[in-house]
Amino acid sequence: MNTERLIKFITEHGDLSPELITDLEGRLKEEYYKTHQILHAAGQQENRIYFLEKGLIRNYYYDHHGNEHTVKFWEANDILFSYQGYYAVPSYFYTEIIEASTLITLSYTSLRELDTKYPETTGLIKNMLLRYQHEEYEIQKLIALPPEERYITLRTKRPNLFKKVPARIIASYLHLTRETLTRYISRN
Repeated sequence: MNTERLIKFITEHGDLSPELITDLEGRLKEEYYKTHQILHAAGQQENRIYFLEKGLIRNYYYDHHGNEHTVKFWEANDILFSYQGYYAVPSYFYTEIIEASTLITLSYTSLRELDTKYPETTGLIKNMLLRYQHEEYEIQKLIALPPEERYITLRTKRPNLFKKVPARIIASYLHLTRETLTRYISRN
């Protein structure tokens, strides 16, 4: 398992002692998932934080009418960190592998143990919580835009999604019908 990219990512967000890095590396595990596998189902408690080395993942839920709503995407070099997992409460979302993925994982139990053992871990956790909060804010900003602007913004910021993700999932993420999304795509 090559943890170099993960360690580089983490150290960009805070100074970590060599002891913490060594202890952390000893707790990490590598996992592989195929397309369409579900990492977590709604109602389950998430028990790990993930670093996505390779692949594409999404979060979604079903509303009371049974309609699917995609709320988040993760691409290579993203951290999958959730409030629900960190605070040990059941998740509201399904987490699905969109493209075969390689993940480096750390259990939330190990993260809490590292936090007790190494004071700098607290800053790292705070950084992840703030990053998660910022991502949620960016999603809310996107959804607040008029429909065509949502499409243009996503197309500009994350063009790879349009190559890898089915239109129905992108439409759900943008709060559009598939037909509306198809119309926007055909215009551009």
